[in-house]
Amino acid sequence: MGSSPRAVVALAPPVESRIVQRVTERADEWFPGVGGRPLVTLRRLAERPRAVLYAVDVGEGTGRRPLVLAKVRRGWSDAAEQAGARPRLAPDLLPASEQTAIEFAGLTAIHRMFGDGDPDFGAVRPLDHLTADDIILMEYVDAPTLRAVLARSHRLSSQRRRPPHHRGEDAWRRAGTWLRSFQERMPGDGLPARQASRDDVVDRFDAFGSFLTGRLGARAAGDAARVGARLAADVLPERLSLAVGHGDYAPRNVFLSGDGRLTVFDPLFRWRVPRHEDLSRFLVAARLQAVQVHTRGLAYGAAGLDRRERAVIEGYCDDSDDGPAVQLAELRCLQLLITLDRWSALVDSPSRGWHARVRKASLHRASDCFRDETRRLLLLVESDPG
Repeated sequence: MGSSPRAVVALAPPVESRIVQRVTERADEWFPGVGGRPLVTLRRLAERPRAVLYAVDVGEGTGRRPLVLAKVRRGWSDAAEQAGARPRLAPDLLPASEQTAIEFAGLTAIHRMFGDGDPDFGAVRPLDHLTADDIILMEYVDAPTLRAVLARSHRLSSQRRRPPHHRGEDAWRRAGTWLRSFQERMPGDGLPARQASRDDVVDRFDAFGSFLTGRLGARAAGDAARVGARLAADVLPERLSLAVGHGDYAPRNVFLSGDGRLTVFDPLFRWRVPRHEDLSRFLVAARLQAVQVHTRGLAYGAAGLDRRERAVIEGYCDDSDDGPAVQLAELRCLQLLITLDRWSALVDSPSRGWHARVRKASLHRASDCFRDETRRLLLLVESDPG
């Protein structure tokens, strides 16, 4: 009688069974010492609109622990595909199979850069790509994300105490340094360019402005898009300096380990984008956490947010003569553009189920927060145009 994977998978969906089978077959190769065909079990960690995440535990008794993270991508929902009225920075929605392949290639590239004992940065080790099921298997990272660390510090949190290595701004400064290093080392040959010119950026401002005004009305939408288009026309060069875009560089995609090292995941290297776009995206995501948006700025104090923002920018800047410098007006311009992109996504959220009704009820307050943030950015440009 042939052996079969030893795992608790009774009546498991086929995709889950295939994850267990592959990990069982290759666990000793990936993690020497666990033994041939060890006990493998799955735990569902999160279910997102576009993916399901599983922790894969390997071993028995006290030696059982999560060693693998399995990510199963899903296709776009009908609602997402039909919501084409919303303008986007990226012009098309990739099918799950293409996104999975690009993400696995991105994890592999980052691991080549930072996976050999870098003192400041770690890297998620990619293990396998199950192409038939749009599954990525990667080494499990037992650490909180920067978003989770930040969430523990907000005024409404019951877990406001943080370990010493999670305090201060060092992790945020390191997030800026990681991005600079990634941009310097990641070749972009063959990737198409997106928003490569001043006119492209102005066009996106106009598109977001028309969408928000149409959905919310001129008064609620404000004039940030119109002023942003004028700002882009005034401060941006005709052709923008480009770098490979991470795809979703944000605190939720950065692990902070106990020794202070950062590990970045969830890459989607599809485009060469304006060099300041990923920096802007990270800053916008840090400021516009969901709890901050839906409490209209009550969760986090402005002083703390400002300190973290400065730390990220300082980390990105290189003190050497030939290192990158941040053009603040260009940075604020792209921050404003990404803020409008996120605002448009919120307004265009599907209106189904009880959670959608709650979201719709809080949309007015959330829009107030987005409008306040656009005003903050415009004031920064006026006060420090350099």
